[in-house]
Amino acid sequence: MTDVGSVRDHNEDSFFCTGIEDTGLFIVADGMGGHDGGEVASRLAVETVCNELRETAKREKDPIALIEKAVIAANKAVIREGNSKGSNMGTTLGVALLSEGGAYIANVGDSRAYWIKNGSISQVTEDHSLVAKLVAAGKITKEEARTHPKSNLLYRTIGSDENVKVDTYHLDLEKGGALLLCSDGLWGEVRDEDIHRACMAEKDLKAVCGRLVKMANDSGGKDNITVVAVRIM
Repeated sequence: MTDVGSVRDHNEDSFFCTGIEDTGLFIVADGMGGHDGGEVASRLAVETVCNELRETAKREKDPIALIEKAVIAANKAVIREGNSKGSNMGTTLGVALLSEGGAYIANVGDSRAYWIKNGSISQVTEDHSLVAKLVAAGKITKEEARTHPKSNLLYRTIGSDENVKVDTYHLDLEKGGALLLCSDGLWGEVRDEDIHRACMAEKDLKAVCGRLVKMANDSGGKDNITVVAVRIM
């Protein structure tokens, strides 16, 4: 689910989700750039990942290598598009490939993946932002990071560097848990513990996403909001 938010006049986020039996693909991208650059970048990144996975899945059997190559291909595609248009377009990109072996996750930027269970919520991915570095160094708290004047400054995005580094993760999945991907339009407005409570309050995933989007808008909705959730059955 994606929403323009309460302040922006257009949506630069893109997402994709599909599931067949025990396999699923889930993607969130938060675009940036002048005019329609962000919208183009996020949509192109999502489309490229889908196409690349479709083309290489039969040749590449390692799920981590598979999604990493797909994200690198998306980075090259966004750079080519930006160069052709003379635009510094870019996007974050979070990809989760689910199979019997668990969740295989790739991340560039500050769109997040969360693993949610009855008693806890944990951020799986690392934000590639200045404030995340400051928090890790103990110079500011997580609460201070939420209102830091440079909270939206990223040091790694899709489209900014031909040699982009892709963070990858493997997550063992437990029945009853939920994997949630989201743009900063959600987590920048809604605290982790409130995201957790909302996920536990609803069984229907569409209702979960709708509740989270409403919470983000009620808290200001300063950015586009995208939420993708999958519950492990």
